[in-house]
Amino acid sequence: MARSLLAGGLLAVMVGAGLSLPVAAAWLEQRVISNIGIRVVSTAGVLIVCGLASILIGFRRWNGFSMPAPVRAAVTSAMFFLAFCALELSDGLVRQGGRVFYWTTVLFLPVFLLLCGLVFAKRWAWWTSRGMTAILTLWFVGFTALIPFVDLRSNDGPVPFWGRMYMVGVSLAFAAIAAYAFRALGQPEARRYFVVVSPFR
Repeated sequence: MARSLLAGGLLAVMVGAGLSLPVAAAWLEQRVISNIGIRVVSTAGVLIVCGLASILIGFRRWNGFSMPAPVRAAVTSAMFFLAFCALELSDGLVRQGGRVFYWTTVLFLPVFLLLCGLVFAKRWAWWTSRGMTAILTLWFVGFTALIPFVDLRSNDGPVPFWGRMYMVGVSLAFAAIAAYAFRALGQPEARRYFVVVSPFR
């Protein structure tokens, strides 16, 4: 129970932070917050407060058992990805005219389910996460290699140099996170955790 409270609370805080950043950026640019921005930042505030409360309760119920460090690394990687999904959604709503569909929109639910599986030590989550992180690492590395050569366009025309550099940076960051999670889940401590610990299989 404490494990799920701590993980859920940390996820809520990170998603709330991800939702808040585009609102703050929009306020710095325009010195005004739109109605949708107010709704988004209100939702973010509720998530952060509830997440902190969940973390506090989780620490009070903690019985001394914790996930192995490699599993914590994989769980944290999934949380960072979900926080980025929240950031993309908030940016679309607040700064891109209400756009809500990104590639991250499709991946949010599968990654969230994988995160739940990792937290509760489900064996299927280990196998799926290992495969997905390997595929994502190769995908982002390959996409990074193509960025300088393909004709990338946005609604305003060709993507400028700084836009391509931003895409390279984000792609490399995701490749590094996915590769780190893949390596972490392959550690002996992680393998033992998913084979022995879980009473839920």
